[in-house]
Amino acid sequence: MGCYNLFKVLWEEIMRLVLGSDLHGYLPKVPSCDILILAGDLLPETDQERFIDQFLRRWLNDVPAKEVVATWGNHDDQPFRRWNYKLRWHLLIDQSVTLAGLKFHGTPWCLPVGRWAWQAPEYVLEKIYAMIPDDTNILISHTPPHGICDKTAPEKGSENVGSFALRDRLASLPNLKLVVCGHIHEARGQSGIVMNVSSVDRDRNLRKDPWVVMDI
Repeated sequence: MGCYNLFKVLWEEIMRLVLGSDLHGYLPKVPSCDILILAGDLLPETDQERFIDQFLRRWLNDVPAKEVVATWGNHDDQPFRRWNYKLRWHLLIDQSVTLAGLKFHGTPWCLPVGRWAWQAPEYVLEKIYAMIPDDTNILISHTPPHGICDKTAPEKGSENVGSFALRDRLASLPNLKLVVCGHIHEARGQSGIVMNVSSVDRDRNLRKDPWVVMDI
């Protein structure tokens, strides 16, 4: 997806972001950056506790990023039961953090797609997304909004499966500059300010270019 240059008229200094999602246990080398953003589904299907303590922790300690901002996704099942991992990152579970003058908000939820974690119907998501602060600049959401970077593969029906509630909330956030999401692996791409940055393909193979690099 290349390197994107956005917001330069708003900030004199250029800051490099590296974006990824849906690692599903892969921990690829990260380019040097100011902020690494991870949009959920970070863990393998099994032994998630061990993976976090033995592998993810070490990887986060070594990544060449000044800051790491992340949220979970529906396949991050163990963190649904235990949230308090003390790792080198800002883990945002419907929470916000301000870094380098930018307000980040992270939310791990998606619509129900089986018996996974961090799932809720639209009427619940509407209440969750109402908590996104109006002054948010960068939103990290595991799910995409409905109709934007959310279409499944033809063999899965070519359906738009993102959240209507999220789409509606985005329209009312006046300071929003970027939405980083994943969840639908085959829908990787950009539409307006929304970027699906899934790091694996639809078969969960790591892409040759797992990271999106953005200068702002």
